[in-house]
Amino acid sequence: MANKKKDTLFKKSTAPGKFEFNEPVARVFDDMLERSIPFYKECQRMVIDLALHFAQKDSAVYDLGCSTGTLLHHLVKAIPPTQKIRFVGLDNSDAMLKKARGKLKGHLKRCDLVEADLEGDFELADASVVIMNYTLQFLPPRRRAAMLKKIYQGLRPGGGLILIEKVRGESDGLNDLFIEEYHAYKHRQGYSKLEIAKKREALEKVLTPLKPGKNRGLLETAGFRQVDIFFKWFNFAGFLAIKPGKRRS
Repeated sequence: MANKKKDTLFKKSTAPGKFEFNEPVARVFDDMLERSIPFYKECQRMVIDLALHFAQKDSAVYDLGCSTGTLLHHLVKAIPPTQKIRFVGLDNSDAMLKKARGKLKGHLKRCDLVEADLEGDFELADASVVIMNYTLQFLPPRRRAAMLKKIYQGLRPGGGLILIEKVRGESDGLNDLFIEEYHAYKHRQGYSKLEIAKKREALEKVLTPLKPGKNRGLLETAGFRQVDIFFKWFNFAGFLAIKPGKRRS
């Protein structure tokens, strides 16, 4: 893949507006993810392993909020063409999808990259795997139940939803501690205290984390019966939810 440009977006002295997935963000997004999300690469490996387990032949694998296409790039390489799986990446940012098309050059016959708003109307059908990494958290909380129900309905029996989110601590007091630990992590990755504070301010206008128990409850309300946490680090958590029924071979 192309060399990553370093994220310096919040070094400027101007007050931040709300965080947007625009061209400047897309330009540095890969570096931003790797330096801002704990165990980012390890979580990608975990997601790929889970996707390999649940992917069914002649089905679709969706990445909702695919951003620059890094995960799709790894999935296409990991799942052989003999599985006849259609990969679908959805994102509402044209700038992100432009980067994704560049990464997936040579694999676009197996991939559909779709510009779509997850709050709007889009097709999700015949999926054996749906992935939402750091995406559901940007939907208004009141609309998340409907989104998860749509995913449930679009999954085949035995299909899996893989969801990674920024979360709140179950205890408010511990939540403050977890946030402190996260900011210390980002500082170790080279972000200044000013950058950390400004990005937090920008994200607070668009990102609403929920407690792990609340996320689990939303998944169960959508219809999922097997739900578990496969990754947890302070204020980040990965959930695996399986649709009941016998999976196809």
